[in-house]
Order: sequence, then structure tokens, then C-alpha cells
Amino acid sequence: MALLLLAAACTGGETTTRGTNLAPFFPTDGERSAEFINDADDVSWTLLVEKLEPTETIGGAELVTFEWSREDTGAVLGAVKWSSSTSAGVAIHAWAGADGAFVVLDPPVQVADEEMKSGDTLETPIGGATFTSTFVGFEDCPVAWGTDWTGCAHLTIDDGDGDPMAGPLFAGDYWQVEGYGAAWMQTTGYDGRWDLSHWSDE
Repeated sequence: MALLLLAAACTGGETTTRGTNLAPFFPTDGERSAEFINDADDVSWTLLVEKLEPTETIGGAELVTFEWSREDTGAVLGAVKWSSSTSAGVAIHAWAGADGAFVVLDPPVQVADEEMKSGDTLETPIGGATFTSTFVGFEDCPVAWGTDWTGCAHLTIDDGDGDPMAGPLFAGDYWQVEGYGAAWMQTTGYDGRWDLSHWSDE
């Protein structure tokens, strides 16, 4: 995931009649790593999300892999292959669990189009399942890292199985900061929300 994150405060918080290009809220450039803490009582470890090199190009899209792991043990929890561009929007092309075996999503799950307004949804049928991405709108998302961000883009990715504890690890809610990526994540398999505690682009 995901995974993800800018050195300028976001503006916004209000819905406008114009749509927003959300690709800058899902940046994939440079070297990126982020650490998250979970607000659930039964999760005491830190989640590390790192961009892996090299990237790959498929069908003209640059795919960037973000690996999820436990910082305390180094155990890999999974990985997600994303693409993000201002012309094609944001998509998830594949994901893997702890075993490292990637499941290719054909077609890719469209997370965001070139332009979206609050309440807009996108559906991606894959086999017998339908993934639904919704741009909820802009919200405040102060983080443990110490930054009181505003104008964070809140999106949900529903895998359609009706069970938030099962399914692809990338399903759930994301609060994204332009240029940085994820500030908060509420993802499959966890009752608590992941809160950004450290970020690096080096």
C-alpha cells in the first residue's frame, strides 16, 4: 500500500463544483517509507510501508510496489502494486499477502479517475467480485507525527465481500495528503486505524 505521503500544508476542506485530480495525493516518486502506529489495544507494533526498487512499466503505466512489514520483527505482511498519474488516475494492479505471491488484478482496481468530486464512486468488476472506490471528500487528519493536516482526501476501497477483516490487505479507508500519501489507514484485518508516526523520502 500502501504507501505514500508533502512538505506543504494542504488547503481545502470544502467541496467544490469542480472535480479534483487525486493522483498527487498518491505520490510514487523518489524513495519513500512511512511508519504507522495502530490505535487498537491489541496492536503494539509499528507498521512499516516502504517503496521497493526497481519499479516496472506495464501497458505504459509505471507500477510501484509498496511493501508492508512489522518494524519490530521485519516480518513481511504483504505488498501492493500501485500506479498514479495525473492523466490516468490511481489504480492498484496486484497485491500479495505474507507469502509474497502476487495476485494480479485484471483489470486493475481503479481507485481514482483523472477528476473526482466528493461522493463519486468507481466500480471495477473482477471475476465474480466488484471493487468499489469512493471519494468521500476532504477532511482534517492530524497525525501522531505531529502535523495537523487539513484538506486530506478521504477514499474508501470496498472489496465487496462484506467482511472488513478478510480480503485484500489494501481494502479499507485512506486519508491521503498531497505529496506525502497516507496519513491514516483503516485496512483489512485490523479493528484499529493506522496513524502516520514517521515519514521519509530518503
